[in-house]
Amino acid sequence: MPSLITIAAALATAYLSTFIYCFLRNLLAARKSGFPLIVIPWDQNHLLWMVTCVPLRPHLQKWLPKPIWDRLALSIYGFEFHEGTRPFEHYLQGRRSYMHVGMGKSEFWTSDPEVAFEVLRRPRDFQQHPIADLFIARFGHNVLTTNGDRWARQRRIIAGVINERVSKAVFAESVAQTEGLVEAVFKDASGTGECVETTEMFDMMKKVAIHVLSGATMGSTVPFNESTENKLEPGFRLTYNESVKTVINAFAGPIILPKWFMKSYPSFLPGHQMLKSLSYAMDDFPAHMKAMLAQERQRTAASKPDRARSNIMSQLLQASEASGAGEGLSQEEMLGNLFVFGAAGFDTTANTLSYALVLLARYPEWQAWLVEEADRILPAELTSEQLEYGAVSRQATRMLAFMYETLRLYTPLVHLAKVAKTPQLLSTSSGEYCLPANTTVYVNNVAVHLSAAVYRNLNLHEGESPSNDDELRFRPSRWLNHPGSPQIHFQPPKGTFLAWSAGPRVCPGMAMAKVEFSAVMLTLLRRSRLEAVALEGEERADTHRRLDARMRDSMSVLTLQMNGVYDVGEGGQGLALRVVRRRGKV
Repeated sequence: MPSLITIAAALATAYLSTFIYCFLRNLLAARKSGFPLIVIPWDQNHLLWMVTCVPLRPHLQKWLPKPIWDRLALSIYGFEFHEGTRPFEHYLQGRRSYMHVGMGKSEFWTSDPEVAFEVLRRPRDFQQHPIADLFIARFGHNVLTTNGDRWARQRRIIAGVINERVSKAVFAESVAQTEGLVEAVFKDASGTGECVETTEMFDMMKKVAIHVLSGATMGSTVPFNESTENKLEPGFRLTYNESVKTVINAFAGPIILPKWFMKSYPSFLPGHQMLKSLSYAMDDFPAHMKAMLAQERQRTAASKPDRARSNIMSQLLQASEASGAGEGLSQEEMLGNLFVFGAAGFDTTANTLSYALVLLARYPEWQAWLVEEADRILPAELTSEQLEYGAVSRQATRMLAFMYETLRLYTPLVHLAKVAKTPQLLSTSSGEYCLPANTTVYVNNVAVHLSAAVYRNLNLHEGESPSNDDELRFRPSRWLNHPGSPQIHFQPPKGTFLAWSAGPRVCPGMAMAKVEFSAVMLTLLRRSRLEAVALEGEERADTHRRLDARMRDSMSVLTLQMNGVYDVGEGGQGLALRVVRRRGKV
């Protein structure tokens, strides 16, 4: 009879041999691809590593010898933002694609715009990564999670829904919500020329984003300073607004947990109340959406066919029902796509607006540049009700440049993940390469956006000097072409700007995001100015370095976000900003 030690040793050997087998398999396949290799003998996909690697990152960097850390860092989720272009410069002598040879799944990484666009333009060959289902398909499959013909059918319907009527509604809602934010900031201020120091600007921006998307998606408009929720309807434990906020706040993490776990989570453990509310929201949120869809169907049936309202639900319902037999959206697909627009769009928008707030305070010279545009296109005597979407949006060229530069340096998705389920040939100007079947393909958006060949010293204007690291600097003017150019804004070459992805699967909410960002920034800067709050004894240069460090202290959850700026409350340890009233009544 073998001893327990012998059995344990045999099991351990068998377990470890699986890692060795995977490593050798990946190494042989990678060598056949034609791409250079970066060898990291570690299982980057092991569940324990994926859960612990992000919080362990600062400790591992401190404890491990630099050569070991430099390689291991490339297996940590979200490394792209922290490492920038270093992997390509340090290991590949400037080449921009490599096979990651580890003990987990076969992986291919690229920051080559040509290769990236080749991958993104072929959605049938390079399909959506299944992990998207965990977060984005909780209430139904949708345009972001499906593949093949099912995706093409949904995309065809949605492409006609995001129209000027929806953009106009997003603009009006964004202006109204931001006016409410400014009013709330100065509510308790006294005297003239008021200024308020607060750590709550980031939470308030999240509230703006939630309300804008709720109004634009479902037509459920809630004033920013609404103090009471909607009346609770029979059969529900949460109102629609409560369920929306609960789901959205859990979107980047707890939403992936099974409902049975949420409902049975012990009351004596931390987070019980949050998971209990989320379990209610997971039932009530789709129930509310189904009820609202039923009401919208009844309303449209009683009116003319072309009387759809200017929200996505109404437009989507009309477009789906106007499609031929079998070509419309099922109930499950309708709910899934409404969730994508109302919740998935929130995380991207809220975090982009938060980075924008810090950048305004960090770079007062660029804030003044933006204020000039706000004052030019929004005269002081113009009320928010008189703002006209078409006229204002066409003139907000600097605001869009500000948005593009924010997204370039703080792109919401640090990578785009695809899967090549069958062997795929990549034809490029440098040759042909073959990716093995079942390879996970990652497009490194961060490194793509830091390309010196594309962005260094681009569109230097009067008074701006060239530099050897311009692509690393925040300079919104790079996006404005010189007067007389055919296009106002710089149009990046294919594959060089991927904030909304590229190719056939480009983000369907791109137009909405541009409208919302521009409207929020115009309204905010029309009424107020943002300043950094210096710590005691801190010089201006020290303050700027601290703000730079706060923006670098970010992590990729669902999208990239700063650590420690949300849910801190007044007097907390978040990031304080000073809001100064500029003009007019708020």
